[in-house]
Amino acid sequence: MLKILTYSISNEKFIGMQADETLINFTGAWGKYVQHETKYNGFKFNTVVEMIEAGVFTGEILTGVLRFLEENRLISGFAEKRDIKFEPPVQPSKVLALARNYCAHARELGNEPVEEPIFFTKTVNTILPHQGDIVYPKIVDRVDHEIELGIVIGKGTKSASPEQALSNIAGYTIVNDITARNLQKADISNEMPWVRSKNFDTFLPVGPFIVPKDFVKDPGNLELVLTVNGETRQKGNTKFMINNGAEIISYISQYMTLFPGDIICSGTPEGVSPLKPGDLVEAGIEGIGTLVNRVVSE
Repeated sequence: MLKILTYSISNEKFIGMQADETLINFTGAWGKYVQHETKYNGFKFNTVVEMIEAGVFTGEILTGVLRFLEENRLISGFAEKRDIKFEPPVQPSKVLALARNYCAHARELGNEPVEEPIFFTKTVNTILPHQGDIVYPKIVDRVDHEIELGIVIGKGTKSASPEQALSNIAGYTIVNDITARNLQKADISNEMPWVRSKNFDTFLPVGPFIVPKDFVKDPGNLELVLTVNGETRQKGNTKFMINNGAEIISYISQYMTLFPGDIICSGTPEGVSPLKPGDLVEAGIEGIGTLVNRVVSE
């Protein structure tokens, strides 16, 4: 399985392709590949969003690039040997998140499950890469983790059917919808939107990878596990989602256009619990990877 990431070295960003244990500088490898496969000569991109828009973010093309490198013994030349800094794998125009999309999670917070999706916005200032620090705000009494399957949009999507929505997915990632729970409860009790509880800086770790949808055989049956300091806090499976990815995208697209690179956070299973400064949070989804972040004081 091949996975895409964004990383930087001395403030210069690159697109990477993880192939087993080898990180390949995909930015450089693509330049070599198009010299061989001239039909892709006009496919230029500097970011993952541009890569998606160019139609290059497919399992078939990524596999073709890897095969080309292997057959021409070029892997070692593009294998990244320098120390890297993980960046958010994609920079979306917006992030939308589902509430109460798992029955058990809805009930653990004293709510009843809902059939019609409830969604809200995570603003882009919340996005945090793999290995970045989750900042615990001074004005907050309780901060919770929420592991979720992140769905990355591949095509402009408006008023789509579930079938159309499914075909418009680029791939999947891991997100951790960090929540200031005391603020959320206060806002709900006052019949206010829970915008502030969800949108502190660093409140959406994402990554480390995006896996093209071709490589995810059944996104409706993936194990999710989140641990804090090695202790399992959340363990669930996407098969228990009330609304699946295609249904979520279709629903949201009735109200707004989704653009390539946009992220949909599909809801969290039961087991949400408080974090504290110093905690190491590891969020893993089967076949996608593990997103690791530490909590620090503001």
